[in-house]
Amino acid sequence: MNRLMTCLACLLLASAAAAGEIGFVEEFALSKDRAETLKKLIPGTEDYYYFHGLHYLNTEQYAKVDALIRPWIERFGQSARVTEIQTRQAILTYERNPEKSLAYLKNHLGLRFDHQRELIGGAPNLPTVLDQRVISRATLKADSLARWPNLDNFEDIAFDWLAGEKLDWERRRNMIQRLPRPDVPDLPQLIVADLNSPHSPEFGAFPIHAQLTHAQLQEILRLKPDLLNQTFFVNTSMAKLQPGADEDWRRDSALTKAYLDRLLG
Repeated sequence: MNRLMTCLACLLLASAAAAGEIGFVEEFALSKDRAETLKKLIPGTEDYYYFHGLHYLNTEQYAKVDALIRPWIERFGQSARVTEIQTRQAILTYERNPEKSLAYLKNHLGLRFDHQRELIGGAPNLPTVLDQRVISRATLKADSLARWPNLDNFEDIAFDWLAGEKLDWERRRNMIQRLPRPDVPDLPQLIVADLNSPHSPEFGAFPIHAQLTHAQLQEILRLKPDLLNQTFFVNTSMAKLQPGADEDWRRDSALTKAYLDRLLG
């Protein structure tokens, strides 16, 4: 029992001793010479920057606060402590530099003063329709063609009408590269024009070449007969002549003959 009481007494004395210790915040606040107390802090720590900032504000050494902020942010980022010191400085230096203080507070608080007074019953003086000269297809097309060397600013849906425009060979090739389906007006003529343009790849270089219909392939061949010597064009044309999936041409001699006649034709 005596040992137990002794242990409890020791614990109580240790707790009392710990409770009697004060942290640096209290030591700084109660210190008669804070400049001397600040020497206990390790340079480069956030405590070092924060308490030095407080001391400079309390002693109105505002220029030193400005010099302290930059290395503080570079090392620890825009922490809550940095913001606290900056906000205190903005308030304390308002009389000296109100424009700077107000600019900081507006930015920090996200304040806006561009609201307009609502006049009940007043006649509106704002436009009620969009200016077609600004948003017309011709205006937007001219702006895009002037600012982009290709068709990156056009969506694929624009190709239906853009195919009828007089495009240079680079923009025309860019459009052919991006075409998702072969229902663009005058597509055979566009493809042949591209094949005859500078630095043109062979037929089959772009996905749309394999999607062409038999009629489109025939029109392309009429415009450019030498394509008959290119393997991809021949293979693509032969694939378009095959019977449909619901026709058993391998077992039906009539279908087989019709298929062969198409190939020979």
